Amino acid sequence: MATVALDSNQTQTPLKIRINRRGWAVLVGLPIFALTVAAAFFIAMFSSDAHAAANTPAGIETVDVTVIPGDTLWSLAREYATGYDITSAVDHIAELNALNSSEIQIGETLSIPVLAG
Repeated sequence: MATVALDSNQTQTPLKIRINRRGWAVLVGLPIFALTVAAAFFIAMFSSDAHAAANTPAGIETVDVTVIPGDTLWSLAREYATGYDITSAVDHIAELNALNSSEIQIGETLSIPVLAG
């Protein structure tokens, strides 16, 4: 059986890590690059001129209509959006009212674009 004697007088030298230039470039460069990209993202996000649209875009007059039984987007567009192409009017109604489909509910109030008279 082997016995190991520890010498208490022997000082332990700390482990030294040697990093060459490429290692320093990676060690320092990657965090700086990541922070720069993150800063550019946040600056672009918060300084953007893009804003959510108001309820109705400027220059478009609308009339509010409450949906009754038998109403469809097509019938409402034909009745109220005179002067518009029916397909365009239906698209505008869907856009103004944030509709995901052509289904409308009885009692729902919709903004319908009308030509300024």
